[in-house]
Amino acid sequence: MNIDLEYDYPEALKRQGHTQTDVDAIRNLVSEYPHVPKCITDKQLLLFLDSCGGVEEGAKVCKLYYTLKQKNVEHFKLRDPSHPKIQQCLANQDYFYLPNTPTGDVVVFHRLSSSRASDYVFDEAIKTFFMTIDSALQKNGPHDGAIFLFDMKGVGLMHLTRVNVSSIRKFFQYLQEGIPGKLRAIHVFNVVYFFDKILTLIKPFMKAEILKNLHLHSSGIDLEKFYKEHVPKSSLPSDFGGDNPSIKELHEKHCKEFMRLRPYFLAEEKQANLLLDNCDKTSLDKELLIENERNLKNISID
Repeated sequence: MNIDLEYDYPEALKRQGHTQTDVDAIRNLVSEYPHVPKCITDKQLLLFLDSCGGVEEGAKVCKLYYTLKQKNVEHFKLRDPSHPKIQQCLANQDYFYLPNTPTGDVVVFHRLSSSRASDYVFDEAIKTFFMTIDSALQKNGPHDGAIFLFDMKGVGLMHLTRVNVSSIRKFFQYLQEGIPGKLRAIHVFNVVYFFDKILTLIKPFMKAEILKNLHLHSSGIDLEKFYKEHVPKSSLPSDFGGDNPSIKELHEKHCKEFMRLRPYFLAEEKQANLLLDNCDKTSLDKELLIENERNLKNISID
């Protein structure tokens, strides 16, 4: 089982201010959690160690990460880049990650390339987006935070009929609590006139701190101001005046990268679900219930 992430481990330890002793300490903690694979690697553990700035908090994120993967199978099973459903997503939507910002934040981009609502499969889109995040971590290693860029160009009212509340809840729980990294901000470009309806759907599942960092941008966005206040040109595609290739070129490159990483995705899925058949499903439900109750006070209900 090859789970050897590609990032430079000694460099990442030094860059993020950690030691092997810290990694050993988080390993000791997660070894007590039945849903965390025993074969988890030091490179994987460093991602979690760095996600919250400490051993104990990082171990909690690691625990929830694997609990969610084993529970939410619609988003974490069959993560084969060559699978027809993943290929259908890649054919009708754009996904890729961009160079990290100078402050160390990973930047992930997503938009529709086909405006037909019938081409949009919500759960598969979530799965592919999560895989894109993983591909960035696999390549670049730990980061200080994550910035997500969503372009609403081509989104219509019929797309709302393709989403479901349960998956929205799972999507935000994973982004806010499960990924090994702090969610810094979400930027939405080309905001549609019915975004208030979308906000009604997603707001109950967003923490107050994330809602404050949800930035909406119209088609007349002041790009120079955006570069200065949010994301620099060095971390944006040329479509937004950035220093990188176009969205089309970046997506095509990412599709090739996805296929190259196929052995990693297959091995990671096998590792993440290694204990699934033997896991107590009731225990998994209890873990998620406890976590949900713990986070209720952080959710905005205004």
